[in-house]
Amino acid sequence: MVLLVPELAFMTGIPDMKKDSRMMKDMMREMLQSPQQHYARLTSLLHRIRDSPKASQELLSWGLRLDMDIHRTEGRVLPMERINLRHSSFLPTEDLIWSKEVMREASISVIALNYWLLVYPKRLQDLARDLVVTMESVSGPLGMWVSRPALVELKDDRIETYSKTIRSMLGSQDKVQLLLCIISGSRDDLYGAIKKLCCVQVPVPSQVINAQTLTGHPSKMRSVVQKVLLQINCKMGGELWGVDIPL
Repeated sequence: MVLLVPELAFMTGIPDMKKDSRMMKDMMREMLQSPQQHYARLTSLLHRIRDSPKASQELLSWGLRLDMDIHRTEGRVLPMERINLRHSSFLPTEDLIWSKEVMREASISVIALNYWLLVYPKRLQDLARDLVVTMESVSGPLGMWVSRPALVELKDDRIETYSKTIRSMLGSQDKVQLLLCIISGSRDDLYGAIKKLCCVQVPVPSQVINAQTLTGHPSKMRSVVQKVLLQINCKMGGELWGVDIPL
């Protein structure tokens, strides 16, 4: 058994707990901490070790001694880089997140979505129509043109049904720019089959959306669709934002 000190460990993957949104939120709050918070946690750990006779004795048996402060060094602070969009530019905040600005204004370059396929099981037909309406609504501020898709309704959500239908549609139509699939839940097997088909067997840009991420308040779907459209634009060769070169 290997025991890890939480203050000195970093998670490199997310297990099945990602299905629990509350647990994910708590975990991200612990992972995304500022340098000041990391410093406070490390100094707290050092003091707990010092105040624990058992821990101190264990260190002495190894001939080790811990200072009560971490090593300090002077680092170089780089200036903020200006983020350029199509019609404007801005300086990001200290948290280096500018997703809101990117969603409010047109990207540097966009690819018009003229011919694309929307594949979904029959029981999600209402959700599919709502998705199309929302995509048409939010694409304007992004400077992106989204036409009506070719709707492909499936009788069920089995892997074989998705694979056969997608292979048939892509094999008979060579002008498809994008394949967008709605799946009923977090199914890694179905997701992998769709991606293998679209990346290896019949290459075409693809996007897979979990239906659960679209359900709930209309504002939730709008937020998800904005992010999806940005991903689609990148996959098709568009450019969301840029910085001045050379840095």
